Amino acid sequence: MMAIFIPELASKMIIDEIEKRLVISKLATNISKQIDGLQWAGKTINFPTFSRTAVATDVEENGSVTPSTLDGETGTADIKHIAASVKWHKDQAKYAGNQLADLALIDLASAIALKIDADIMKGAIEHSTLKKAVASADSITASELLQGFSLFGDKQNTDEFAAIVINSKLLESFYAMDEFVSDNKTYNSNDNGIIQNQIVGFFRGVPVMLTDNANRTNSTPECKTLIIKKGALGRALKQDVEFVEQYDNTTFYTTVTADSYQANTITNNNGIVLLAKTIV
Repeated sequence: MMAIFIPELASKMIIDEIEKRLVISKLATNISKQIDGLQWAGKTINFPTFSRTAVATDVEENGSVTPSTLDGETGTADIKHIAASVKWHKDQAKYAGNQLADLALIDLASAIALKIDADIMKGAIEHSTLKKAVASADSITASELLQGFSLFGDKQNTDEFAAIVINSKLLESFYAMDEFVSDNKTYNSNDNGIIQNQIVGFFRGVPVMLTDNANRTNSTPECKTLIIKKGALGRALKQDVEFVEQYDNTTFYTTVTADSYQANTITNNNGIVLLAKTIV
């Protein structure tokens, strides 16, 4: 049977579709294009992390200043091999044609994007050092959100934040907040509550991002809300997804498989606040 896909084109389409479908990963600093093939051949890759070290002091006449050493350490992240595969019968293709093939690529990309997002979400929840307990498993108040922001001290400038990431179970709570929907609040946006591109609206000018991926799990599920600063997350995805198409002459199934390598890490543990009923 003649091949349906050109592997190079299918690989590029999958990469493009993965990027479209990412949610929390879009908040991460993407260094994919900075990682060469040799680094992907190892077990870990390095992510740059920087901390402010300079201290300003008074300088007396004819005096001097003592320089601080710039802290430009690198953090490492494990490289993970990820893959997804789908198949369909010859009879299905007879009726659906090229549409089925296109859907297969989208399905592969969606599966890989969900996996990448889940890994970043789990890492952010597990490694956040700033944490605040809330009263309920599946609701949240404006006061609790403000208490979360307060953990950043005086570093609460709106433009420092990437997003507030919430589970859809908390939508009802946001729609009930005057601090989110009231026209009387000068910091509210007119379109708050209208969901577009996974953005529910803005709280204190910070985007509220909606995802149910890996933030309400365990045997007794409870919502995990994250307030994330810009630069707190890092990610990388190998830019050449390997794509394989196989047809089995005995079962009449076509199988397509996509696999690649990815890594992600928390580049600033103090750049993430976790809000949840149970804090460990």
